[in-house]
Amino acid sequence: MEKELKTYVWGIPTRLFHWMMVVSLVGAYIAEEDYLTLHVAFGYTAGILIFFRLIWGIVGPKYSHFRDFPMSIKSITGFIKGLGKTGKVYAGHNPPASVVMLGIMLMVVLVAISGMLTLSQEGGQGLLKSLTLPSGIEFKEIHEVFVQILIGLTILHLLGIISDLILHKSASVLKSMFTGYKTGIEEENAGMNGFQKFFSFVWIIAPLVAFYLTITGPPILLKDDEGEDGTTEMVDEEGEGEEGEED
Repeated sequence: MEKELKTYVWGIPTRLFHWMMVVSLVGAYIAEEDYLTLHVAFGYTAGILIFFRLIWGIVGPKYSHFRDFPMSIKSITGFIKGLGKTGKVYAGHNPPASVVMLGIMLMVVLVAISGMLTLSQEGGQGLLKSLTLPSGIEFKEIHEVFVQILIGLTILHLLGIISDLILHKSASVLKSMFTGYKTGIEEENAGMNGFQKFFSFVWIIAPLVAFYLTITGPPILLKDDEGEDGTTEMVDEEGEGEEGEED
């Protein structure tokens, strides 16, 4: 019986990161301002996850390392010309997927930072609350623009997964994000050294701790517009207001 070809591509840390990021982004989007503390908790989780993922792209194993992302013009054009034909099947990210994934990572960073700046500007809370922010810039609007761009890139990512399911059933990216293996390909298996194992442990635990501390801490409040009576209303995630006298 002929041995099935398969390659171990995505280690447990990378797969956990992927699905934790999915939960974090979807959770933050659903929660929005109606459940602001939960929204911020998911936002911190996504921000910490992507921070470690960027480092993982430098110190991580094969296929997760940025040097394994084939993003040259030649690679991209060659991949597009070979669509629907029998061509090279990449064990890791293919060229277009590499570009989209880096775009998603960048957008998550910008969404997280703009979200923290919004929290500082409108509520005087969060990790960046001590910053002196420039006047005349609505960080909430910038945050929403980055969110829309991230949604667009996510749709491209999903379309890529669907096309991959059609063109490369045996080496499906979606299946590999559950099992870690791509079948029908025989390449070098991904592995981790001691430092990478320790790093990945911290990578997974840190965002979980941040989520817990945020969700169990004081509720996140935002300042509403100043009323005619000279008071400032603080709005929490349930949409209920508390009035306080202006200094």
